[in-house]
Amino acid sequence: MPGLPKELPWRRFACVLRKLGYTAEKPKAGAARAFTNPNRTPNFVSFHEPHPGKNLGRAMLRKNLRHLLLTEDEFLYFLEDC
Repeated sequence: MPGLPKELPWRRFACVLRKLGYTAEKPKAGAARAFTNPNRTPNFVSFHEPHPGKNLGRAMLRKNLRHLLLTEDEFLYFLEDC
C-alpha cells in the first residue's frame, strides 16, 4: 500500500472524517474546524483548515492522524473513494 500523499486536499480529509462518523460543527471565524462524534475516541476534534491552497502537507496530515488515533494504513483505507 502506498504511503501518505505529499499533499492532500482538505475536502478529502473532511471526507475521511465523515466516514469515521464525525459531524462538522458550525464554523466560527478563522480557519479552525471542529468535528464531533459521540461514538468515537476522541469524540471532539479540531483542525486548522489550510489556506491558501486548501491542501494539507504530509507533516500536518501525520499530526492530524495522531490526533485521531489512526495509523497511516487505517487512514489510507478510509481515504479510498474520497
